[in-house]
Amino acid sequence: MAGRCRRAALAVLIAVVAGSCGSGAGDDVQATEIEFELLDGGTAAVGDYFNRPVVLNFFASWCTPCITEMPALESISQQRPDVAFVGLAYNDTPTRAREIVADTGVSYATGVDPDSAIGNAYGILGMPTTLFIAPDGEVVYQHTGGLTADQITEHINAHLTP
Repeated sequence: MAGRCRRAALAVLIAVVAGSCGSGAGDDVQATEIEFELLDGGTAAVGDYFNRPVVLNFFASWCTPCITEMPALESISQQRPDVAFVGLAYNDTPTRAREIVADTGVSYATGVDPDSAIGNAYGILGMPTTLFIAPDGEVVYQHTGGLTADQITEHINAHLTP
Protein backbone atom coordinates (compact mmCIF):
# COMPACT_ATOMS: atom_id res chain seq x y z
CA MET A 1 0.00 0.00 0.00
CA ALA A 2 2.77 2.46 0.90
CA GLY A 3 4.50 1.68 -2.39
CA ARG A 4 1.38 2.54 -4.38
CA CYS A 5 0.97 5.82 -2.49
CA ARG A 6 4.58 6.75 -3.17
CA ARG A 7 4.21 5.91 -6.85
CA ALA A 8 1.01 7.96 -7.04
CA ALA A 9 2.65 10.92 -5.29
CA LEU A 10 5.65 10.64 -7.62
CA ALA A 11 3.37 10.56 -10.66
CA VAL A 12 1.60 13.73 -9.48
CA LEU A 13 4.94 15.46 -8.85
CA ILE A 14 6.20 14.50 -12.32
CA ALA A 15 2.99 15.79 -13.92
CA VAL A 16 3.28 19.12 -12.09
CA VAL A 17 6.95 19.59 -12.99
CA ALA A 18 6.41 18.52 -16.62
CA GLY A 19 3.43 20.81 -16.90
CA SER A 20 5.45 23.81 -15.72
CA CYS A 21 8.21 23.34 -18.30
CA GLY A 22 7.29 24.92 -21.59
CA SER A 23 3.62 25.15 -20.79
CA GLY A 24 1.27 27.95 -21.74
CA ALA A 25 0.91 30.73 -19.22
CA GLY A 26 -2.30 31.39 -17.37
CA ASP A 27 -4.78 33.86 -18.83
CA ASP A 28 -4.45 36.18 -15.83
CA VAL A 29 -0.77 37.00 -16.46
CA GLN A 30 -0.46 40.58 -17.75
CA ALA A 31 2.61 42.59 -18.66
CA THR A 32 3.97 44.86 -16.01
CA GLU A 33 4.96 48.49 -16.16
CA ILE A 34 7.92 48.01 -13.80
CA GLU A 35 10.81 50.02 -15.18
CA PHE A 36 14.20 48.45 -15.79
CA GLU A 37 17.63 49.81 -16.65
CA LEU A 38 18.63 49.32 -20.29
CA LEU A 39 22.19 48.11 -20.75
CA ASP A 40 22.87 50.80 -23.35
CA GLY A 41 21.49 53.56 -21.12
CA GLY A 42 18.12 54.86 -20.04
CA THR A 43 15.15 52.97 -18.72
CA ALA A 44 12.17 51.17 -20.20
CA ALA A 45 9.23 48.98 -19.25
CA VAL A 46 7.97 45.90 -21.06
CA GLY A 47 4.77 47.83 -21.83
CA ASP A 48 6.82 50.31 -23.88
CA TYR A 49 7.14 47.62 -26.58
CA PHE A 50 3.41 46.85 -26.95
CA ASN A 51 3.03 48.48 -30.34
CA ARG A 52 3.70 44.93 -31.62
CA PRO A 53 4.08 41.38 -30.24
CA VAL A 54 6.93 40.89 -27.77
CA VAL A 55 9.33 38.03 -27.12
CA LEU A 56 10.62 38.63 -23.59
CA ASN A 57 13.60 36.49 -22.61
CA PHE A 58 14.85 36.23 -19.03
CA PHE A 59 18.51 35.21 -18.95
CA ALA A 60 21.41 35.15 -16.50
CA SER A 61 25.18 35.18 -16.86
CA TRP A 62 25.46 32.00 -14.78
CA CYS A 63 22.95 30.09 -16.95
CA THR A 64 24.56 28.05 -19.75
CA PRO A 65 21.27 27.34 -21.61
CA CYS A 66 20.53 31.07 -21.50
CA ILE A 67 23.80 31.92 -23.20
CA THR A 68 23.38 29.07 -25.70
CA GLU A 69 19.97 30.32 -26.90
CA MET A 70 20.85 34.02 -27.18
CA PRO A 71 22.33 33.81 -30.71
CA ALA A 72 19.12 32.08 -31.87
CA LEU A 73 17.03 34.87 -30.35
CA GLU A 74 19.27 37.44 -32.06
CA SER A 75 18.95 35.67 -35.41
CA ILE A 76 15.16 35.53 -35.26
CA SER A 77 14.95 39.14 -34.03
CA GLN A 78 16.78 40.19 -37.21
CA GLN A 79 14.36 38.16 -39.36
CA ARG A 80 11.21 39.38 -37.59
CA PRO A 81 11.19 43.20 -37.29
CA ASP A 82 7.43 42.92 -36.71
CA VAL A 83 8.15 41.40 -33.28
CA ALA A 84 9.91 43.24 -30.44
CA PHE A 85 12.61 41.20 -28.70
CA VAL A 86 13.59 42.18 -25.17
CA GLY A 87 16.12 40.48 -22.93
CA LEU A 88 16.24 40.89 -19.16
CA ALA A 89 19.15 39.74 -17.03
CA TYR A 90 17.37 38.13 -14.09
CA ASN A 91 18.88 38.66 -10.64
CA ASP A 92 22.19 39.63 -12.25
CA THR A 93 24.48 42.63 -12.46
CA PRO A 94 24.65 45.10 -15.34
CA THR A 95 28.37 44.37 -15.78
CA ARG A 96 27.92 40.63 -16.21
CA ALA A 97 24.83 41.14 -18.39
CA ARG A 98 26.76 43.51 -20.69
CA GLU A 99 29.54 40.91 -21.03
CA ILE A 100 27.08 38.16 -22.05
CA VAL A 101 25.27 40.44 -24.49
CA ALA A 102 28.59 41.43 -26.08
CA ASP A 103 29.85 37.82 -26.19
CA THR A 104 26.64 36.55 -27.85
CA GLY A 105 26.21 39.43 -30.30
CA VAL A 106 22.74 40.38 -29.09
CA SER A 107 21.55 43.71 -30.49
CA TYR A 108 17.89 43.75 -29.38
CA ALA A 109 16.86 45.74 -26.31
CA THR A 110 18.37 44.30 -23.12
CA GLY A 111 18.12 45.36 -19.53
CA VAL A 112 18.55 44.20 -15.98
CA ASP A 113 16.05 42.88 -13.45
CA PRO A 114 18.51 42.88 -10.51
CA ASP A 115 15.97 42.39 -7.72
CA SER A 116 13.79 39.97 -9.76
CA ALA A 117 10.75 42.25 -9.52
CA ILE A 118 9.78 41.80 -13.17
CA GLY A 119 10.48 38.06 -13.19
CA ASN A 120 8.45 37.67 -10.01
CA ALA A 121 5.58 39.72 -11.48
CA TYR A 122 5.49 37.26 -14.39
CA GLY A 123 5.86 34.25 -12.10
CA ILE A 124 8.89 32.77 -13.82
CA LEU A 125 10.21 29.58 -12.25
CA GLY A 126 13.46 28.75 -14.01
CA MET A 127 16.14 29.96 -16.36
CA PRO A 128 15.95 30.71 -19.16
CA THR A 129 12.29 31.67 -19.47
CA THR A 130 10.84 33.20 -22.61
CA LEU A 131 7.44 34.86 -22.71
CA PHE A 132 5.49 35.42 -25.91
CA ILE A 133 3.32 38.49 -25.32
CA ALA A 134 0.51 39.79 -27.54
CA PRO A 135 0.42 43.54 -28.32
CA ASP A 136 -2.36 43.96 -25.73
CA GLY A 137 0.00 42.72 -22.98
CA GLU A 138 -1.41 39.22 -22.62
CA VAL A 139 1.20 36.50 -22.11
CA VAL A 140 0.01 33.94 -24.64
CA TYR A 141 2.80 31.41 -24.10
CA GLN A 142 5.60 30.85 -21.61
CA HIS A 143 8.54 28.51 -22.18
CA THR A 144 11.01 27.53 -19.48
CA GLY A 145 14.26 26.10 -20.82
CA GLY A 146 16.45 26.76 -23.81
CA LEU A 147 14.99 27.35 -27.26
CA THR A 148 16.37 26.79 -30.74
CA ALA A 149 15.79 29.20 -33.63
CA ASP A 150 13.22 26.79 -35.10
CA GLN A 151 11.34 26.61 -31.80
CA ILE A 152 11.31 30.40 -31.42
CA THR A 153 9.92 30.74 -34.95
CA GLU A 154 7.30 28.04 -34.28
CA HIS A 155 6.13 29.79 -31.09
CA ILE A 156 5.95 33.18 -32.81
CA ASN A 157 3.93 31.69 -35.67
CA ALA A 158 1.65 29.71 -33.33
CA HIS A 159 1.07 32.34 -30.66
CA LEU A 160 1.81 35.80 -32.04
CA THR A 161 0.98 35.74 -35.73
CA PRO A 162 -2.68 36.30 -36.62
